[in-house]
Amino acid sequence: MADATQEFFRSLARRGHDRRLTAIHQGSVRFDISRNGQVDHWLVSIAKGDITVSEQETGGDAVVRADRAVFDRIACGEAYFLTSVLRGEATVEGSPRIFATVRRLFPPPPASLRRGSRGDDHD
Repeated sequence: MADATQEFFRSLARRGHDRRLTAIHQGSVRFDISRNGQVDHWLVSIAKGDITVSEQETGGDAVVRADRAVFDRIACGEAYFLTSVLRGEATVEGSPRIFATVRRLFPPPPASLRRGSRGDDHD
């Protein structure tokens, strides 16, 4: 079975540029993803829409923390990032501006959430 979390970060690195993120002059988000007592760290840096990804334990204008199983579901589009945060399944701290933009990195909400949307636009 493919590792959804690793593939998510690899695909971000391959993406290189995302026009939806050009409003961020410069910022970064560190993702701390835990599993079995171990924590993997990825730092996603954004500069005028250009995305770079590195495995780094420190840094970040914002930090997202989640269990690997939760993040796998988010990364492959089975769960919606914002909903997972609101449920307490993932936490975010740091820059609200970065948080508001970083949600655009993730797949859109599952189809069942889109049909029942109550004004929670993904983009």
